[in-house]
Amino acid sequence: MPAMTVADAVIEALVQAGVRRIFGIPGGGSSLDIIEAGAKRGIDFVLARTETSAALMAAATAEITGIPGVIVTGLGPGAANATNGIAYAQLDRAPLLVIADRFDDAESYVSHQAVDHGKLFAEVVKGSRVLRSGDGPADVTALLRLALAHPQGAVHIDLSSKQAGAPAGLRAARTGAAPDAFSEADNVFSEIDNVFSEIDNVFSEIDSGAARALLAAARKPAILAGLQARHASEPLRALAAELACPVFTTFKAKGALPDDDPLCIGLTTGGTAEAPCLGDADLLILYGFDPVELIPQPWKYGAPIVELGLVRGLAHYRAPDVSLIGPLAAGAAALRGTNRAGGWNVAELGTHKANLRARIARHVTPGALGAVEVVEAAARAAPEGVRVTVDAGAHMFAVMSLWRARAVNDVIISDGLSTMGLALPAAIGAALETPERPVMCFTGDGGLMMCLGELATAAENGCNIAVVVLNDAALSLIDVKQQKRGLPTRGVRYPRTDFALLARGMGCRAFTARDAPELEAAIKAGFAAPGPALIDAHVDPAKYSAQVDALRA
Repeated sequence: MPAMTVADAVIEALVQAGVRRIFGIPGGGSSLDIIEAGAKRGIDFVLARTETSAALMAAATAEITGIPGVIVTGLGPGAANATNGIAYAQLDRAPLLVIADRFDDAESYVSHQAVDHGKLFAEVVKGSRVLRSGDGPADVTALLRLALAHPQGAVHIDLSSKQAGAPAGLRAARTGAAPDAFSEADNVFSEIDNVFSEIDNVFSEIDSGAARALLAAARKPAILAGLQARHASEPLRALAAELACPVFTTFKAKGALPDDDPLCIGLTTGGTAEAPCLGDADLLILYGFDPVELIPQPWKYGAPIVELGLVRGLAHYRAPDVSLIGPLAAGAAALRGTNRAGGWNVAELGTHKANLRARIARHVTPGALGAVEVVEAAARAAPEGVRVTVDAGAHMFAVMSLWRARAVNDVIISDGLSTMGLALPAAIGAALETPERPVMCFTGDGGLMMCLGELATAAENGCNIAVVVLNDAALSLIDVKQQKRGLPTRGVRYPRTDFALLARGMGCRAFTARDAPELEAAIKAGFAAPGPALIDAHVDPAKYSAQVDALRA
């Protein structure tokens, strides 16, 4: 048999981790070696139209599967163009491996297109490594483990074409991994791989006792569930049911408790919408809460805080009184049987939930399409089990508040980075990973412009996606902020684009909708045939300012 090359070693580690596809735009170097080595082992390559979109596709796949997403890029401009997608993986806590071309050590004299990728990515990856002859699968496995360790994020490999074709080694990773690089126990990335050891990491009896004492004294506890809750939603549901208390989820945790559950009151962002209910609570339980999701406003509540988290050291807006750091299931179990005060009543919680939803739902646009009408029409027209991706922008408040999720990853959105241009690439990643499940993408015109070429990627791959673009000819969220500062309208509005025409040119079916009946019919038609469809929804942005006030103020 031919000797294993370094490129083969990279793919071996990816196969052992469960990776099924790689995204990216190849350069002329090691990316070609990686693509070829992957094809020989059954790993598909998906050609994106931009490197940032490739990273977002891979990160969305990782969020759905729990397996690291993987991208390849060319050197210099290719790597630089991936940076925003890598930052998404880092701040939205998705495990991602970036494999970038590089000049070989013998070409150190080259300055053309030369960028130090390690320095370029330093603020948006957890670790970087240059692979060379003699490195093997264990070296890649060590980086994948780093990406998977909480808080999850991005890692980076630099690899030249010369070194990609060089002989690999089978020794242990330089970080001290077990010598058998191919052992099942060392390379299969199961949920237990990231769980903390019982002896070293589970919280002490002192911490547990202090948390139980705070809960026992509380009459009206409330739970704020964050993005880590996606890894342990069942214990959250059991704890909430026992306490009969309100639960608020962040954007990333939406669905950890089903939106239809009477205890799921709505979203928490650090804004004003949740304040009436949380202000009544006398204990706040942060369940898998990551402050990266909060908007930059001071903490509003004086109630004591018990934190159940997977990792220490995350910056907090206010330090918890007690932290139970370890498996979330163990933290929830430690609190069970402590409090049955029942200070909340069903009617009270129902009122809070109805009021929170009404803050958005009442902002309708009579005789025209607004964001509320778009979401309600889409909910009526969408097929059962549809997954939703949501772009950053003014429309996201209506979508996130009104769309009902039943499980984690029913809705994919950027919260930690809050980047525009996510929804379409994430929809493509989701559609490729779970082709049996339809995907609906909500995006604004500004966000779609940032990744418009990916409509061709969706068409090429036959993705079962309905792209609903809320077309209001403006960067509406920034427009709102400009208005609130009393500034003249400048630099945030532009001529309306005919997205339906552009989508047809890229191989998608396309429709235009100017009212709710037209939109509903277009969505049904879009899902009635295979492949992607785009619905160009002409919306009135007049209510966006009131919607922003309703949730954030």
